[in-house]
Amino acid sequence: MANRTTVVAILTGLVTVMAVGCSPGTGSRVGAAGVVEELRVASTPVSTLDYNKNNSGYGSGVGGLVMEPLLTRTKTGKLRPWLAESWSTPNPTTYVYTLRDGVTFTDGHELTAEDVAFSLNYYRSEGSTNAYNFPATLKSITATGRHTLTVTLTEPNAAWEGVLARSSLGIFSKSFYQKNKDTFGRPGTGVVGTGPWKLIDFNPTTGADLEANPRYWGEKVRIKKISFTFFDSETSQAFAFRAKAVDLAFPSDSRSFASTAGVKLATVPGSGDQGQFGMNVLVAPWNDVHLRRAVAHALDKKALINAYGGYAEPADTLLSPGLLQPLGTEQQIEDALDSVPTYPYDLDQAKAEMAKSAYPRGVDVTIAVADYGQYASTVGQAVVAQLKKIGIRATLKVNSPEMDIAEATGSDRKKIHSAFSILGAVSSDPGEAFNYSLGSANATPGNFNSTNYGSKTSDRLIAAAFATSDPAKRLTYYTELLKEYAEQVPFVPLFFLESTYALSTDFTWPAYTASWRNNGPWALDLRAA
Repeated sequence: MANRTTVVAILTGLVTVMAVGCSPGTGSRVGAAGVVEELRVASTPVSTLDYNKNNSGYGSGVGGLVMEPLLTRTKTGKLRPWLAESWSTPNPTTYVYTLRDGVTFTDGHELTAEDVAFSLNYYRSEGSTNAYNFPATLKSITATGRHTLTVTLTEPNAAWEGVLARSSLGIFSKSFYQKNKDTFGRPGTGVVGTGPWKLIDFNPTTGADLEANPRYWGEKVRIKKISFTFFDSETSQAFAFRAKAVDLAFPSDSRSFASTAGVKLATVPGSGDQGQFGMNVLVAPWNDVHLRRAVAHALDKKALINAYGGYAEPADTLLSPGLLQPLGTEQQIEDALDSVPTYPYDLDQAKAEMAKSAYPRGVDVTIAVADYGQYASTVGQAVVAQLKKIGIRATLKVNSPEMDIAEATGSDRKKIHSAFSILGAVSSDPGEAFNYSLGSANATPGNFNSTNYGSKTSDRLIAAAFATSDPAKRLTYYTELLKEYAEQVPFVPLFFLESTYALSTDFTWPAYTASWRNNGPWALDLRAA
């Protein structure tokens, strides 16, 4: 294949030659009525498309084009039908989904509720890497008709409505799985879904090829073929983009990629992922609220964004306006966030808080950062330098990703180091941020509340927000929660990450949003320039 040959040339040192070559050009790849012959995507490696075993197929974007969720979200965050044409709530603990008629898998078999129930129960089975998506309040997922699915909860949970709007819960063929149980998702077998594209070839060391699904139930598929090339590093992706060997990439180290690729990245507001500094309130000196407030005033967010590499906006609260979007008007959300106390960068105020603490003359501490890339240690070093100005003398401890997870979820909660970290938005529902990493229930072994902060008030508010589906009430509860966390400062919100991508000038993507890539067949919106 030409694109894979080009990539090999790049990786063997022919970057200079390739960079001055000609782009394939719009004329050679775009046919009548704007139909694109091929889109070439740079990706991290994918070992399997079985989300029960590994989520790399979801994270790369490959799986989301082949398997589809029941629901998706609009640009404003509202839920909308996808494989399910409608849903209802007969009572607060029961959800009934009606599937679309006429939807078939790429092998021609009809989509039924049995397929949906089987897929979702498979994802939530014990040991699945996808099980975290499902709340503890979920009791059962059952096919109650050929095209009817019923979900039962043990207690009301408003966040459930958004759970099924995730590409990581894409539906696959039950019969295909049963015929290929031992090799499901692997190269040579793959998966069968209902998506706009079907999997043709998959090699974990090189890439994957997808072709347009002629049976697709939805809008016209305008891209005939999508070729994914897997790269071991973003630097290699950037060289490939510079040499015009790929059309699209989603870098995480945006500044480095843009510099190497010689491209200006497209940016949109992120889906809520946040850089923050968390403090373990179970141990000294972090159990001193005045010291925590001193830290909040001492951290210069703009400087930390620069250390991160840019492509982020300062954050003052855990929840972004985008995550709160489904709960009120723009003005209502703005008013709610404006009512939350903030800690502007001010060394005088920071030193005043230190003087009120048990450590007026300073203190020696260790802070941690996970080795997810150069940006993490760079931000960690910047945090160390900034805290030194108020007498907090910090030593930076760099953990491997595995060590980071083991420490954060360990049984000895006092051994968790305070740290700079990136907190991911688990879903588009604001409550999931609290459900996943905050509250007393998550300050326990196996969970991710590494600050170990929780109170009767915050736990009550978290439960109340899940127990109602009234948007106005939920906004009120979350506003009160944000106020408590701002007052007690178990963590300092630093910045919200922007979503970036590099796209060839042969294409346009005006409808792109950060969340759409995570909750639907994202390439449907790409168009020829």
